[in-house]
Amino acid sequence: MKFQESESSSRLIPDICVLISHTLSRLIKLGFIENFEIIIPDSMEYIVQILCEGRLQAGFYNEIDELKKLEAERKIDLLYCSYEIPQIKSKRELIKHEDDLILEIAVITDSILLTSDKGLRDKAAYVKQPVIYFPAKFQKNIKDISIEI
Repeated sequence: MKFQESESSSRLIPDICVLISHTLSRLIKLGFIENFEIIIPDSMEYIVQILCEGRLQAGFYNEIDELKKLEAERKIDLLYCSYEIPQIKSKRELIKHEDDLILEIAVITDSILLTSDKGLRDKAAYVKQPVIYFPAKFQKNIKDISIEI
């Protein structure tokens, strides 16, 4: 259920790097993203558990908590979706297919992909999937601006 029925909303799916870096919650707090449905596939947590450790894994979970707070403030809607990923035999294979999995979920859920990964941006553009590319070099700027507010 959308909080603001009268306003149109779009779906957005962030890639893992955007979540780990807290870029999504910062963009929402700064008002660049509002009234979006944010798709969080359960497979994303699985990928993070396999590929990330320590601060990176904590960054992911902290961002999910921050997004829940923003949802409580009615700035976004969080949509959790179940998505079964194919059997992946090794960490190396998961690294190789991670972008393809997120892009596939974006296509299936008709979501705009938010990424700071050029390769993923290019793959999305190739299949004509809407994508917002946010270069990693701008993430520090967003962090600095959000701290000032």
